[in-house]
Amino acid sequence: MVNLKKLAATVTLGTLLISGTTPGFAASLTDKQKKVQQQQQQNSSEQSKANASIQSREQAISKEQQEINKLDAELQDVINDVAQKKAEIRATQEKIKELEAQIKKYEAKMKAQEELMKERMATMQKNGGTSINWAEFIFGSKDFGDLITRMITAGTIQENDKQIFEEYQATKEKLAAAQADLKAERDTLVKQKEQLEERKAALDKKMKERAAKIKKLNAEKIKFESKLMSLKEMESTLQAQEASIKAEIEAQRRAAEEAKRKAEAEAAAAAAAKKQQASNASSSSSAAAATPAASAPASGGMFQRPASGRLSQGWGAASGANGYTFHNGIDIAGPVGTPIHAAQTGTVTTAGWGGAYGNHVIITHVINGQVWTTVYAHLSSVSVSAGQRVSQGQNIGGMGSTGNSTGSHLHFEIHRGGYSYSSSSAGNTVNPASFF
Repeated sequence: MVNLKKLAATVTLGTLLISGTTPGFAASLTDKQKKVQQQQQQNSSEQSKANASIQSREQAISKEQQEINKLDAELQDVINDVAQKKAEIRATQEKIKELEAQIKKYEAKMKAQEELMKERMATMQKNGGTSINWAEFIFGSKDFGDLITRMITAGTIQENDKQIFEEYQATKEKLAAAQADLKAERDTLVKQKEQLEERKAALDKKMKERAAKIKKLNAEKIKFESKLMSLKEMESTLQAQEASIKAEIEAQRRAAEEAKRKAEAEAAAAAAAKKQQASNASSSSSAAAATPAASAPASGGMFQRPASGRLSQGWGAASGANGYTFHNGIDIAGPVGTPIHAAQTGTVTTAGWGGAYGNHVIITHVINGQVWTTVYAHLSSVSVSAGQRVSQGQNIGGMGSTGNSTGSHLHFEIHRGGYSYSSSSAGNTVNPASFF
């Protein structure tokens, strides 16, 4: 890009050297300056269009991810439904087995009872059977069970044999009821299996739909993930970080002064108390005055783990399948809404939506004079704001899957210095896992 100041100086110098030349030469220089300005305006316009295009694609990618998240929820419902149907089928099959065993038991019992009754009926016939018309009963009955029913109804069975015949009749009724239940359960089983097949088909359909969306999402990520932030966002972040560094240093200075004042006040109070006791007043005052002023380091270790969950991807070389050949942070997977905590005390540089990072927070830290930057990406919610000072362990948001993400997780980066991203190397990032 042409330097306008240098161009202006050249125009001025040219005017002085050729003050006696024709007006056409000066007009030519003016035209060149206008062309440079026009080129600058064109470049600015193209950059704005490029930024708008990147932002539009990033929003489209996030929308795809949201649809995948919705599909995942629907899939879980179908999976649960399939599991429930399978459980119902197993319960029905167990009930059918119980009924079949029960029927076999009743059939065996009836067979034994029939043998006993046949013996009693043969004895009755041999003894004349009172006034029983055996031909009418035998040839008029459908089967042995019907014969017994007719005889009981007609009251032709002697009182001492009546209990045997009634027990047989009760067994017959239980058998009929069990057989009816068995038929009903088998009909239910057929319907349950049909419903299961329908739910399985729905599951297969949604799985294919999800796979297609993930394929599309991955294609978009490979195409656009090389730019985690637009140039405008990057410039804004760098400017904000300069302000954050100054704010953090100032906050530490004020904290140190406050700690010093507190230490001096405590020392003065101790000295006054000892003076009143009139014992070692001067030595006590000296010792109290020598209490060092507290600096403002954060509590705990240098950096703490920002969230609970499973480490789903580490820091280091990557396959490139997602648009980068080096993963600059670690991914901690967990349920949506899992609390995210500041890894160290610092000043929030940015907080909110930002391209492929989705909802994210960037915090600037100054530790023993060294600037560090931590990044927390793909949050479902953000509970801090830019310029706010946070303490180590303070909640800054909830885990999520916003931006370019294929599931609920926290993408966490630690930079030695200010924020700087590279898709092919570590850049100024360090492995967060080495700190906790």
